[in-house]
Amino acid sequence: MDSPVYYIIVAMMFASFTLSVIFFLAWKTQGEKPYALSWSISFLAAFFQWFFNLQSDWFSVHETYWLTVNALTMVLITLGIRGHCQRTNCVRFPANLWPYAGVVYAGIVWTTVVEPHVGVSMAIVPATACVTLFLSALMIIRHRDVSRPAEWAAASSMVLFGATQGIAAGMALMQGSGGDADYQNLYVHYNFLTLPSGYMATGMFVIFMLASDLSEQMKDIAVRDQLTGVLNRRGLAEHGAAAYANARRNETPLTVILTDIDRFKIINDDFGHTSGDKALVHFSELLIEGRRAEDILARIGGEEFALVLRGTNLQDALRMADDLRIKIEATPISMDGVQTCMTASFGVATLSETDENLADTITRADRALYRSKRAGRNQVDLESSQMMLALDGSLKPLTA
Repeated sequence: MDSPVYYIIVAMMFASFTLSVIFFLAWKTQGEKPYALSWSISFLAAFFQWFFNLQSDWFSVHETYWLTVNALTMVLITLGIRGHCQRTNCVRFPANLWPYAGVVYAGIVWTTVVEPHVGVSMAIVPATACVTLFLSALMIIRHRDVSRPAEWAAASSMVLFGATQGIAAGMALMQGSGGDADYQNLYVHYNFLTLPSGYMATGMFVIFMLASDLSEQMKDIAVRDQLTGVLNRRGLAEHGAAAYANARRNETPLTVILTDIDRFKIINDDFGHTSGDKALVHFSELLIEGRRAEDILARIGGEEFALVLRGTNLQDALRMADDLRIKIEATPISMDGVQTCMTASFGVATLSETDENLADTITRADRALYRSKRAGRNQVDLESSQMMLALDGSLKPLTA
């Protein structure tokens, strides 16, 4: 009990239990994400692994002790990389990693019981940890186009920890089949020098990564309409400001289409608010279909939506709005078993030299929307300042 190793193992045991509880609470409170549960069970396995390391004298045969702690370590490693696969939706790894873990464990059993080789038996686990840590780091970095700082930190800690485990595997092999005492002593000292710090750093950075995920999730919730999943007013303001700045900087067109469902109150009155919500979701899905990744769609009122089209001129936006009008009219929705047709009105405006921000363009598109409402609904109109008088006396849109 006076040995420093004893206190290190006790500290690692309780640290593992604490990490297991943290990830379990994250699983319970953050939408029961499967990767959080995988990591919780992983660190619980680590707790028992450290516990049996502390109580090795409970085992009458050394081989039984060795195979027990290595089995728990393989559970820790497998669930660790499985959690990263689940978080990143990795498709390049098999859905079931347990057969591969079983093959690795079979190698430990073989070199422990069938053909004993101390060096190989002790090298298998750190070598496996090295490979899985590198692969986990790769999954984290390749998960998205621009990795977050927390992801870079977690991946970096895994690479460093993986490197130390690779060195540990090399030291273990140097012991040879019989287990050279000097190399074994070097291996033990190196492991207790590097493993606790690497283990804890990796665990803490993964928690930091989860906190970063939660922060991004909260930000996304703040800018999204919870019914339809499209942006809300705040989201439109944030994304629209960037689109406006880009259009001004690069002198490219930027066009706004405002639309809302005609006589939406009748839908609510005749079929109820639940059907009204269903109609809004249906409407937003029709607006989303065929949109480019750079287009911005937001719900800015009860039944009013805004489309901000980057790089789209006035004529193309008018055609797009009319295509949407036709599609909405031709796509009925089932209300209490009754096929009900909806129509929508549209107002279009493009960025002009006098617009000081995107809100000015939206205001003019809103005026155009009300023109289409007053003209009888189910039509597309253009804000009057962007129309011209044709030779026949009619108003026609300016070319962009």
